[in-house]
Amino acid sequence: MPASARDRFTPTAVGLVSRGWVIAEVERRVPDPARREELIGELVGYEPPRRHGLRNMFLFWLVAIGASALAGALELPRWIGFIVAIVIFLWIARLLATRALLWRLDQLEPESRDAARDR
Repeated sequence: MPASARDRFTPTAVGLVSRGWVIAEVERRVPDPARREELIGELVGYEPPRRHGLRNMFLFWLVAIGASALAGALELPRWIGFIVAIVIFLWIARLLATRALLWRLDQLEPESRDAARDR
């Protein structure tokens, strides 16, 4: 089941990872075609537990305000520092989301970990 252009823009329950990424990862790691459909459906609907929301929000605003102050100190528009902080936090969130989905795939299909290691 190759990922279509629509799948590349359809988000999963995590939000920052596309359905196309999940399809490509499952096809790369799971050799059994019959099991792939079930795993794709499971991973697209998977939401990892969310913890420490207040702490994460505090860290984001601390870094965003600090980046804005740093941009102002460098005589740049302050919004540039804020945008840089947003991009950094989105990158971290996507990294954590992909790791959570890979962890869940390893939990559902232990052989996929061995297949990924062999490649």
